[in-house]
Amino acid sequence: MPYLSLYRKYRPRNFAEIIGQRHVTQTLANAVKANRIAHAYLLCGPRGTGKTSTARVLAMALNCEQGPTAEPCGDCEECQHIIAGNALDVMEIDAASNRGIDEIRELRERVGLAPAGARMKVYIIDEVHMLTGEAFNAFLKTLEEPPPHVVFVLATTEPHRVLPTILSRCQRFDFHRIGLQDLQSAVTRIAEQEELDIDERAVAMLANAADGSFRDVLTLLDQAVAYAEDRITAEIVTEILGGIDFDLLADFADVLTRGDISEALLLIERVVSEGKDLRQLIAGLTAHYRNLLLLSLGRREQEAVALPQESAERAQEQAKALSQSEILRALDLLAETDRELRFTSQPRLLVELAAVRICRVRVSEPAPMEASPQAPARAARRPSGPRQEAETPAADAEDATPEAEPEAVAEPSAVTGLADIKRRWDELITELRQSRRTAEAAFLRDAVPVAVENGGLLLEFRHQFHHDQMTDQRRQVVAEAVARVFGLKLKVVCRMAPQGAESPGAEAEAAERPEGQLNNLLSMFPGSELED
Repeated sequence: MPYLSLYRKYRPRNFAEIIGQRHVTQTLANAVKANRIAHAYLLCGPRGTGKTSTARVLAMALNCEQGPTAEPCGDCEECQHIIAGNALDVMEIDAASNRGIDEIRELRERVGLAPAGARMKVYIIDEVHMLTGEAFNAFLKTLEEPPPHVVFVLATTEPHRVLPTILSRCQRFDFHRIGLQDLQSAVTRIAEQEELDIDERAVAMLANAADGSFRDVLTLLDQAVAYAEDRITAEIVTEILGGIDFDLLADFADVLTRGDISEALLLIERVVSEGKDLRQLIAGLTAHYRNLLLLSLGRREQEAVALPQESAERAQEQAKALSQSEILRALDLLAETDRELRFTSQPRLLVELAAVRICRVRVSEPAPMEASPQAPARAARRPSGPRQEAETPAADAEDATPEAEPEAVAEPSAVTGLADIKRRWDELITELRQSRRTAEAAFLRDAVPVAVENGGLLLEFRHQFHHDQMTDQRRQVVAEAVARVFGLKLKVVCRMAPQGAESPGAEAEAAERPEGQLNNLLSMFPGSELED
């Protein structure tokens, strides 16, 4: 006998074997028991979640020799034909290759014929959204009033492309992505039946990579079985997926948490030397920090992290070592890097800069209770104390009595000057993005703060378009963000950089460019071997 792929071998044969879709299977099983079968169903959802398998099980339930029954035997002649895919009265049509009006006209002619031997004729039309508009229109009348011995089951991954007139004639069921725990349980069960030796971490990695698809996880398991000589380990699954191992991601997170720039760059060097894709590194780190965020929010480990116990405990410890704001900042930087990687010819440089920026945020921000010169600026985000001080007009501040002023608060200009604003400029841009002021955030990427004087923040722009877009309303939005981030109430003033001469902010701007940041970084660690 030729080898049968695992996803075909373990295709569900009754409603109980369809995992993760109880809202669908129970409804259909009850409809069969009560003899309330609709003439048309629409099954929607992501790939590999059981749409076609459910349609076949429904066909078996209607045509089983012991039925109609919600629990088809799977052993009678009709069930065996349906399982093998050669039943005369259960027709599976691929709408992607039979999408024209001629195919639908042929289907309409065959619908009226009586079943060859089964109780009901079942038409399963896969990827029904691929039908042309003319084919849909030709199908309407037949779908609305088919002969009593016909049931249509339409399946699609894109229900929004199906005509509303078709949708209104069907009972619709939306399939969900299968949960990680369900996928892990399925892999473990099938591995036992196949007598496969697979470790717990490998199972977790396969479930993560399947992205909610039962078919995908079995396909990956099939590939791992073919690759492994004896035991399927996490290292083997990593080789197959081309991704980054959890231990390396956890090591990377530890290094970023410590703010160790040199070690972070050495880990990137290790990833490059091993021939791994840096985009996979960013994707893996993003998923890892997402898990840390979920854990920091109090989600149970098994809900947040599809990992064996030992690895989940390590993730839990990392989540405790970071504040939620630090995790969010890292996620924001990783997401930005992921977007930029699509358009760059220097992916390594972008990844190194992302690591440096995450480390700089970590080492520059003091602990919540630590006394430091930046404490008033951080406290300005709270609804009392320093924030009230920062937002008080100068005249009111002069009239205030000394007893009313918090002892730890100094004058804002002495706490956060131009150098601090330049260093934390990305925080201002992030604040604007999180406040859904994406236009202002985009324009400020072209700006360099060059002076803080006379109650104003002077910004210098390189491009005329960006300068012209900073209207009075947008400058006010930026001023409010400056107050929230830096604890300073400043008026925002804009000007163009002088032509033909370096602007006052040119040096700082050059240092913030990727090449400038990396050069500064290499000068800090002259002994590091970082060349390509």
